[in-house]
Amino acid sequence: MNNQVKTNLLTLLKLDLGITHDLRDAYFNNLLVSSQNEIERTGIVLDFENIDDQMLTVDYAAWVYRHRQEDVPLSRNLQIRLNNRVIKKAGIKDAVD
Repeated sequence: MNNQVKTNLLTLLKLDLGITHDLRDAYFNNLLVSSQNEIERTGIVLDFENIDDQMLTVDYAAWVYRHRQEDVPLSRNLQIRLNNRVIKKAGIKDAVD
């Protein structure tokens, strides 16, 4: 992930969360990397040139941030998007490991 993509992801995450200051940027950057790693652990190969992959990562990070102190399952919307990604591209070589 290049610096421009990192900046875009951080901006999108902060917009989603309604945060305008930069006091938590280090935390949010780590949250985005962690979210990327968690998604990739499911076997999905992310391509950050694809806006869908960027938004999936941002939405996943936003969900984790909002529910970091709660013991709740992953939102149905995110579950469906992750499952659709695996199913839709299962026949494509670089879609899943």
